[in-house]
Formats: sequence, structure tokens, C-alpha cells
Amino acid sequence: MRKFVFATIASAISLNVFAQSAPDSPHIYIQGQATVTAIPDNVKLTVAIVEVDKDLIAAKNKADTTMAKAIKLAKSQGVDEKGIYASNISIDRQTEYNRETGKQNFVGYRVTRSLSLTLEDLKKYPILLQQLVDSGINEINQTQFVSSRYDELHKQAQKLAIKDAKAAAKELASDYGVELKGLYTASNSPLKTDVQPYMRAEKMMVAADASGNYVPDAYQSGEITITASSYAVYLIEN
Repeated sequence: MRKFVFATIASAISLNVFAQSAPDSPHIYIQGQATVTAIPDNVKLTVAIVEVDKDLIAAKNKADTTMAKAIKLAKSQGVDEKGIYASNISIDRQTEYNRETGKQNFVGYRVTRSLSLTLEDLKKYPILLQQLVDSGINEINQTQFVSSRYDELHKQAQKLAIKDAKAAAKELASDYGVELKGLYTASNSPLKTDVQPYMRAEKMMVAADASGNYVPDAYQSGEITITASSYAVYLIEN
């Protein structure tokens, strides 16, 4: 079921002149803001295999073998080939300090390969993660839960921010007993001024529908938040 929770914020007013950013005539500077929350339906995972061996070829072969296993496992869990990126090999010479001799002792060659995956079925995430570790992956570098509908949700948030800016302008004009003459300028970015825009104090948020493949009991990924702002200058008259 769709839940609606709209987020809007409010703060200051200016009826004076903004240098190079606003008209000379009386006006108000407004900010509309909106937040859309959603349950993620994709997970972006970055892992790595690190092997250290005095034999460079041996270290490379171990890393390559583990990487091949990891890619095969990812595909077996439904990760599309377009969502798999295996990095080139990275080689560093690793040493450690010997206190007795005061010299650096050669430990071996450190060979690293990274793997980035985009998994579209969250319920498989814990399974895939365990399988990757079992296959030899020994670094989990990043896990990011995202929505495949990000662009759509951001547009939704932007429209709500514009709607909020309009409401804020009417609210402020009414509170000060002035009339809005019309919109002077509008932008998704703030004006070049030290004056803070007026924002409404009410909080408005929209929680988007959960994706059909989200299974709450399988993995608690929480919500993601998508925000947008709209800035506007309205001309006013008493």
C-alpha cells in the first residue's frame, strides 16, 4: 500500500535588494524542499581479493582464480553481466620493519583485484555475500542499497519542492499582508546572496511504493532518502 509523507522546511524572509541576484523592486526569496523515501530494491556491492606471496606469479594466479569463482557465483545468483565489473590487477611490494636489524624485510607481493556487482534481488544478498567469502573474497569494501527508480523518484521530489515553494510564497505573503505580483525567477540552485530564503516549517514527505521483490524478513536494508529543492523570487506589492 502506498504511504504518503511529504517533507518541506521553512526559514527566513527578505524584502530588500539582493546584489546581482534579485530585482530592485520589493520581493520575497523562497525555498521549497521535498523528501521522498523509498525501500531500496537493488544493492551495489564492491568486494576484493588480496593475496600476498613472495612468488608474484603464484599470488596473481590465486587472485585470478578467486575472481573467476566470484564472478561465476554472482551470475548464479542472477547478477546480469552488465552489472559485473572486475578491475585490473594491482601489485604492490609489501615489506615490514625489523626492529632487530633496523631494516625493511620483504614480505611478498600484494596482489589485489576488486569486483563490483549490482544485485537486483535483495533476498539473495546475504546468500551471495556468504558465497563470495567462502570462495576466497577477503575484503568487503562497500555496500550501497539503491532504488532502480531513482530518476523517477527524484523528479517526483522536484515537483513536490516546486509545489512547496509556491505554497511558501502564498503563506509568507499572507502573513505580511502583501500580494504576490508574480514569479520573477526560479531555479533548482540557490541565488548568489547571503540572505537565507524563506522555507515552510511543516514537514512533508512521500514514501514511495516498495518494490515487489523486496522481502523484509530476508535483509533489513532500511530506507533511502531522495531530496530536492526549488528556489524562487516573487515580486510583491502592499
